[in-house]
Amino acid sequence: KQWYQRRVGNITQNVKYDVPLYKKQIARATQVKQDSLKKQADCSNNIAKYEQKYRERCAEIGIVGDHVKAELAGLVLDIPDMMVEISRDIGRIQPAISYYQSFVRFLLANPELEVCPLLTHFVKYGNTPVSQWENPTTPMESSDSESSVEVIDPIETQDKNGHVETDPEVPSQPLPPETKSSDIDFGIDTIDFGTDIDFGEETADFGDIDFGDETELQIDLLEAGEEKKNESLLDHTATRNQIVDELYELAAFLSARSEEMGRNTESILSEIPDCPPEIQTAQVEGITKMLALVDGPLNRLTCDRMRHLLLLKNSEKYLDRLSDNLQGQLRLSDKMQDTISELKDRVAEAERTYEEVEPKLRRAVAVTKELKGCVEQHLSTRYKGRPVRIMGDINTL
Repeated sequence: KQWYQRRVGNITQNVKYDVPLYKKQIARATQVKQDSLKKQADCSNNIAKYEQKYRERCAEIGIVGDHVKAELAGLVLDIPDMMVEISRDIGRIQPAISYYQSFVRFLLANPELEVCPLLTHFVKYGNTPVSQWENPTTPMESSDSESSVEVIDPIETQDKNGHVETDPEVPSQPLPPETKSSDIDFGIDTIDFGTDIDFGEETADFGDIDFGDETELQIDLLEAGEEKKNESLLDHTATRNQIVDELYELAAFLSARSEEMGRNTESILSEIPDCPPEIQTAQVEGITKMLALVDGPLNRLTCDRMRHLLLLKNSEKYLDRLSDNLQGQLRLSDKMQDTISELKDRVAEAERTYEEVEPKLRRAVAVTKELKGCVEQHLSTRYKGRPVRIMGDINTL
């Protein structure tokens, strides 16, 4: 009887507790492994995307990306060469400006009307200082303006040898030859200080006092706005923006004119009397070539790389901000790498759990089935050999 009770107790323990627990552990480990592998694949795809985006942004700015901050700082040195190339491209758009000006003057019947004044100046004189654009009478070489502050030097100065020199701008007034220093009346009476006044010691000890360097101090006085006047048209923000606006205006006109001529509407202008010959003889191919010449410098001035370069030149903080922004893509990639490492650890832990629990489950199932057969056989002997079958969850193991 005790043997029977022990066997039944073992069967109950395995069916109700041990086997379900082992199955849950195996199912959980399997699910964790599957989820971790799926997340690993997603992280790998994200890493590829972040690195691709990082390479694209670096290529867009014009750097390799190995040493971001140093490469960004070196880009500023490329700005002068780029401005020279842009200046050369702008110098080729004179036919487009002339065509636009003739067209507007003809339609508005105003022969004195000026269009794109800054572009006209740029094409004629090049990338001049801002001062020459604001004041056309300023000579080309006079980019430095004189200070409006007048500094008056002392009348007498002492050179390194101790010689006293008179300021040439303030000539000294020599005394008449008949006048002697002893004959000059300064209007001061002789004062008798007496003989009993104690003036103290004859010499004063100042100790080892350092009166500083004897070299002269030089102060540079700059006129307000001089730095702006010395900047070139493409370097100065306001004039560069005006050039971009006028290029947009010129490109919009040429684009609209090309579309109109494509619809064969140029015959209408040819019928108008006094129409300028450059308008009558213009062809779609010529307008398209002029539009391409205008789009060249316009695209180079408005591209993302030029925008980044100008911000790097004018702002020291932008270098750190742009470098941090670019390296942010790499930080996301590194974070994904760390996540993949954690997921690999979870997969390894799930595999260890499966390897530990799966033999226990197989052994518990086998023992339970063996005990079930023994109990059924024992019960069959008690009922004169009648077949006995135990029903329930034990048959679902």
